[in-house]
Amino acid sequence: MAALFYEDEFDALTRTISNSRRGFKEVASFLFPHLKPESAYARLKACLNSERDERLTLGQVVALCRFCESYDVLMFMADELSHARPVPVTRDDERVRLQREFVESTRVQQQILDRLERLADVPGMASVRAVR
Repeated sequence: MAALFYEDEFDALTRTISNSRRGFKEVASFLFPHLKPESAYARLKACLNSERDERLTLGQVVALCRFCESYDVLMFMADELSHARPVPVTRDDERVRLQREFVESTRVQQQILDRLERLADVPGMASVRAVR
């Protein structure tokens, strides 16, 4: 569960990992697969330390959230940028939205086809009618 307040971005990033089912070493190996596990862990810890110069890229932060299925850093960003905290979209909600958009797109395609058929004098309309 997301915190009510975060001290800073480093706190939010740390909580993103802490509030997940993933451990810091597992996350480190995921983010830095080219490094040995100990080196990856040290690099992650450095990236989460405000007194160090190492930082995660935006792409790594997104990958971190997806991997951890935890979004404290997203909530921190919404708070800092004076936006409402986002509400997660479930797979079922996304499926329903996509189905609705698909149905709407077929309706628009039908309208286009109807208009094309009204232009019967346009060369090549026979091929359009054959598609239908």
